[in-house]
Amino acid sequence: MSKTKKTFLKLEGGDRRLIGRLWRVYVRPYLATLLLAFLFMTILAAATAAYTWLLKYVVDSMTVGGADLGQDALEQTRNFAIVAVPLVLGLTVVSGFSLFIQSILSNKVALNVVGDLQKSMFASLQKTDFAVLTKTAVGTHVSRFTNDVNLVASALLRAMNNLVRDSLTLLFLIASMFYHNWQLSLIIVLVYPVAILPIIRISKRIRGTSHAAQTQMGRITSLLGESIGGTRMVRSYGLETYESKRLGAAFDERIRLYLKLVTAQARVDPIMEILGGVAIAGVLAFGVFLMASGQASGGELVAVLGAILIAAPRARALGTLNNVVQEGLAALSRIFATIDERPTITERKNAKSLTDVKGKLAFKRVRFQYGDDAQALDGISLTVKPGETIALVGPSGGGKSTLINLIVRLYDVSAGQIEIDGHDIRDVNLASLRGAMALVSQDIVLFDDSVAANIGFGRQDASFDHIEAAAKAAAAHGFIMELPDGYQTRVGEAGNTLSGGQRQRIALARAILRDAPILLLDEATSALDASSEAKVQTALNTLTKGRTVIIIAHRLSTIRSADRICVIDKGTIVEQGSHKDLLKKKGLYAKLHALQFTQN
Repeated sequence: MSKTKKTFLKLEGGDRRLIGRLWRVYVRPYLATLLLAFLFMTILAAATAAYTWLLKYVVDSMTVGGADLGQDALEQTRNFAIVAVPLVLGLTVVSGFSLFIQSILSNKVALNVVGDLQKSMFASLQKTDFAVLTKTAVGTHVSRFTNDVNLVASALLRAMNNLVRDSLTLLFLIASMFYHNWQLSLIIVLVYPVAILPIIRISKRIRGTSHAAQTQMGRITSLLGESIGGTRMVRSYGLETYESKRLGAAFDERIRLYLKLVTAQARVDPIMEILGGVAIAGVLAFGVFLMASGQASGGELVAVLGAILIAAPRARALGTLNNVVQEGLAALSRIFATIDERPTITERKNAKSLTDVKGKLAFKRVRFQYGDDAQALDGISLTVKPGETIALVGPSGGGKSTLINLIVRLYDVSAGQIEIDGHDIRDVNLASLRGAMALVSQDIVLFDDSVAANIGFGRQDASFDHIEAAAKAAAAHGFIMELPDGYQTRVGEAGNTLSGGQRQRIALARAILRDAPILLLDEATSALDASSEAKVQTALNTLTKGRTVIIIAHRLSTIRSADRICVIDKGTIVEQGSHKDLLKKKGLYAKLHALQFTQN
């Protein structure tokens, strides 16, 4: 953050740009609602200031001067009640109704703005590079959607309710004070500006502390997700105490930061309270002097004092407004950082759509490197014919999954190119590229929806008959029918109500339903028992006919029938051929095969 000196509620250039963007893109669409809210704020402010006239009327009516009108006390009281009581009731009704309508309208604007910010963030995350998403903790993103937007919403509401509504009320009250007695009103003008400098200093501290507190909240969200999601491992390894200490330390840090934040915020109210007391004392002392000298009436003194008392909570609210604004701006900068994340995996201008895909894949001197790490792929050249089944095997970390990630453009090659039917995949639009493929990975992703819906994500226009047929082909129909509600059974968060093998068969059914010309299987049968694997392998043999298939498998028994097996080690293809040919070569594949055979 810039160290440029600020004045009260005067923002630095970066802050003004943040607010300007928030206004133009997210608030201005609701301008009509804001103007209506402003109208009721003005009515409320005028009605509030009118109480000072009522106070002056009450006091002056009860003075000796008022009694000299020749009316007896009873008649004077009756006339006073006839005038004053309806005025009080009228002002109360007007104030209450205006406050209600204004609050509803302000909240409507704030909630809509927050919703639009969340939609923009999510749309940006949907396009953000896979590499960026995987490097950032999930809790950090969740914190943006929850804690940060709440801070922005709070700042928006305070800006509307305090900066606008309370400022209007203060303006009306100050105008009424000067109307009643300008000498007494000068005291207010001289006293309250004293608070500006300390409030600015406090707000600067709050900005940095708020940023740290929200960052820590994102960390806590991530830690909670890890701990709760890893309950099985935590309990199996007796790590409950360790996790309690780890989360406890994170909670303590959050408490420390929030106490620091609250302490800074709490300094503002005493400052405004003391200044309010000084103002009242000054008005009382000076007011008595003016009354004694005949320069002010009792009604004028009470009216000014009443205006001060009504204005005091509004002034305190304005005093703490800068704190809330600083928190909101810190959150808004993080939100816009998420929205502004620009992907590098993009479509080129005039990108073509893949049509009538045959499934020919060509890898031409493909190189890929994760950041500053060593080469994950180092000059891979491979041609896969339409309808051919290629198996990728080799030691872990050799680059097999990286190759599949490049095919679907989760990453782009560092050098070389990948072609489908002769087209560089960077020259075709992403929708048609990914629409030509079906992926089943060992990291199964299921949503907390029905079994049918999770299978149906493979092709969202599919009928139930198609979904059921895909499930049967994936050897999933049997266990699905045994679930409480069959295909309508909800699978729970991440499919946690199902076994690993069941989740994998649902994912396989999803890929079968997609009916894509290119099938990518990354350890797709790793969680299946022998019986289910045999059924799925039969289904896969049928499914793979006429399709281009790339299979990653550590269990070599599952890829013996592949047309070709490519052995990848340290980012290069070191061997390729059929199962029998590779065994005869007695190279790395033969060693891996012998190792698995010995272990089995």
